[in-house]
Amino acid sequence: MKKIFLVTILALFANAEVLNIENFESDLYSRDKSNSIQKINVSLRVGGRDVIDSEAYVLDALNVVIGSFYIEDLLTSLGKEKFKETLIKYAAKKHSIDLDEILIMSLKVVREPKIDELIQALKDSKTVTSKESDKSQKEQVEEILKGVKAPLKPLDLNKIDDFGKDFGEQ
Repeated sequence: MKKIFLVTILALFANAEVLNIENFESDLYSRDKSNSIQKINVSLRVGGRDVIDSEAYVLDALNVVIGSFYIEDLLTSLGKEKFKETLIKYAAKKHSIDLDEILIMSLKVVREPKIDELIQALKDSKTVTSKESDKSQKEQVEEILKGVKAPLKPLDLNKIDDFGKDFGEQ
């Protein structure tokens, strides 16, 4: 009897496949601010029957289900378990895919810098000369794109006295 049970269990596990979903990104709403959207990056290991052949359907189910959660919910352990449960049920109902287990390998909130932070960083850097600081940033960018700045001149290596001496030349 034990042998029959063992053979049955091994046959079930031999039939299962594992699909690795790496760096899946999606935009989710946040409860913190009104209409605030944040980007999330998740890596999953999905086990089930014929999941590799049904990869597009698994990704579709993942995209639909993850979009129905707030970002704060996915960061809690209860939210992660509810996410797994909902994904398994949705994939079974909508696409008839039998998912046995879902393992969350990583789940990260991707923080993108805001425009105000980028502008402040540019202002803080001391690369802008006083002459150019009178111009607006838009004018500076337009001048750079148009090539108004003096073009780079080729460097004459023969005029450099010590050139090549670090390679053992005399």
